[in-house]
Amino acid sequence: MMNNMGAIVAEMQKLQQELKNKTVEISEGEGLFSIVMDGQQQVLNVKFGPGALKPGNAEALEIMVASAFNRATAESKSLFKNEIAKLTGGMSIPNIPGLF
Repeated sequence: MMNNMGAIVAEMQKLQQELKNKTVEISEGEGLFSIVMDGQQQVLNVKFGPGALKPGNAEALEIMVASAFNRATAESKSLFKNEIAKLTGGMSIPNIPGLF
């Protein structure tokens, strides 16, 4: 069991590195705002499309940014869970501090 546990820990560390290279991109408001996040939930890029920063758009833009961030976070978490499921053969992994 311990040998197997060591292998799982090594694979988890490898997975953490791989998740840095996987990305999700979410766009809101027909391209007025987009966000790119990696598999470790780090924001890599945000873009404001033409017209996003026009006067009077502040409230709508705030809503779009919050929505895009929340959707990107959810997709990034889903990406992580899918990769963990592949690694563990579908076995449930408890919430381990520092893992993600």
